[in-house]
Amino acid sequence: MSDTASASPMAVTPLRAGALLDARAADTPARLDLGPVLRAYQAYGAVLLRGLDLDRRGFKDFTERFLDRFMDYVGGADNDRSSAYGDDNTVLTVTGGAVAKLAVPLHGEMFYTQPRPAALFFCCITPAAERGETTLCDGVALWNALPAAIQNRFDAQKIQYRRIYDRDTWHKVYRSDDLAQVEQRCADAGLGLRARDDGGIEVTHVCHAWLPTTAGKAFVNSILPWAAREYVAGMADSEVRFEDGSELPVDMLYEIHGIADELTQNVDWQPGDVALVDNRRFMHGRRAYDDLRRDIIMRLGAAPLEGAAGG
Repeated sequence: MSDTASASPMAVTPLRAGALLDARAADTPARLDLGPVLRAYQAYGAVLLRGLDLDRRGFKDFTERFLDRFMDYVGGADNDRSSAYGDDNTVLTVTGGAVAKLAVPLHGEMFYTQPRPAALFFCCITPAAERGETTLCDGVALWNALPAAIQNRFDAQKIQYRRIYDRDTWHKVYRSDDLAQVEQRCADAGLGLRARDDGGIEVTHVCHAWLPTTAGKAFVNSILPWAAREYVAGMADSEVRFEDGSELPVDMLYEIHGIADELTQNVDWQPGDVALVDNRRFMHGRRAYDDLRRDIIMRLGAAPLEGAAGG
């Protein structure tokens, strides 16, 4: 990679979760040596690159140095998410619409469905004037910090996500008004789908709350936002349960939330920053904010990055 190497090595600063890499020595993003980035990604599971000063086009080009295949958001529950770069539906806005500005609990991206991305790329176009940090938590560290009693509960049983979409919403989520086509898509992905008398659909997904990685089990899932949607927001369209249908104890959810918060790194965005996150090892979220100029975009990597710790 000598023809694309930056002139000076990048300083690596370990964070509470992940690591910060100073990329200012690179002449251009196209000449940044990806070797140190990938080694840090393998070691830490998430890296924040500072000093690249990327815009939307630059972010698209830079991410394509790592992967040549990205996912769109078909099947994703946030149906207000849209393209952030023309007609390219793999360069996405982050959560917007009705839930813009609200805090988002830690979660793995699209863990309530299949397929799900293996790697995430984020880019800050404009940070919020105050707050609005993206949050990162290493799922391996979190699993290791959970009490044995909680680990045992999640070892003994898988979890089940259940989401109800009304007629208009499932058309947006799956970008189709053909129920047979959506049923086939869900069947191919191993999801359950039940058509409702009112024209809506109910989609279920059963999986472990953790993933195996080369670094150990990683507690990565969408439990916290789904539980918050049901128990805090009082919405009846989503639920997460143990596979046998029993509820996850609320006191256990609060305990997981508290332990995770102690391990969480806030990403204080600067314009042009890029973050690479192993979606099979890390959870991410967002702090609340008021500044609607906040503009963070992302891509969903369909394949693992070379050397990643996921297994």
